[in-house]
Amino acid sequence: MPSLRARLFDTHAHFFTGDVARYPVDLAGAREGAEALARRIERDPSTAARVLALWDACGVTGGAAVQYNTVYKTDNSYTIHVADAYHDRASAVLMMNARAPETPKKLADLAGRHNISALRLFGYPDDAGNYPWLDSAAALATWDVADAHGLQMVIMYAPGKPSHAALRRIVGLARRYPRTTIALDHCGWPGLSRGLHGAIGPEHRELVDVPNLHFKFTQINLNQFARAGIDGASFVRQLVDTYGAGRVMWGSDHGNTQDSFHRMVDDAVMATGQLSDVERAKVLHDNGSRLFADRLRT
Repeated sequence: MPSLRARLFDTHAHFFTGDVARYPVDLAGAREGAEALARRIERDPSTAARVLALWDACGVTGGAAVQYNTVYKTDNSYTIHVADAYHDRASAVLMMNARAPETPKKLADLAGRHNISALRLFGYPDDAGNYPWLDSAAALATWDVADAHGLQMVIMYAPGKPSHAALRRIVGLARRYPRTTIALDHCGWPGLSRGLHGAIGPEHRELVDVPNLHFKFTQINLNQFARAGIDGASFVRQLVDTYGAGRVMWGSDHGNTQDSFHRMVDDAVMATGQLSDVERAKVLHDNGSRLFADRLRT
């Protein structure tokens, strides 16, 4: 059994500020409603100062500042500010439209001047159930820039359920860009009806032999598992058994999921309770730190 002490690296923290004059918000489509989200931004902003204080209190050495689509869409200004101003603690994971013609040049410019570790892509299927925003000819131009600059790619496809259509395109991209690590947000949505001791279905087992695909479990997953009667620790054990400890990492989803950060850390440590100390260190800290480290360090 592992020890109870744990050092963590948060691969999925959302930052936003109440200074909406300097950093304008776009709250269209917010699940909680625009008015409720506006109140939350004013009442409880997820600023760098507040998040770093939580990290310090909970043994989190650093993390990834993941662009918060719900608040800023693809205006990455505040995320870049956080990553540059606090580059010893957080790097930026940008969100951009990979198919927009201006994106490759813009990404190359930002990656050359700022503390950016990754690009995050997000989208829904089209009317035919496909995900062309992942790998269309226009999107591949953006992937080429990310590959050339040594950026990681983070993918969150919607809706939140397993999708052969999405995952098979992602496999194709992983094989096309073998030097690029692709991290699947929320583990690429494992199923919730596989029994009490696992949720990895056939869609995800096809990813075993694709070594540059990595899996980020978050509080969203752990909360879904709890509601479905799936044991989180057994699931993380299954993740590690399936893909190896070097391909699994933790992220809080702080700033979006509204559980307390202390609870998120407690849940993460409990979810790694069936791992060895060596495995736990990789999953809770080392893998994320390796992928999302400070890119401004000299």
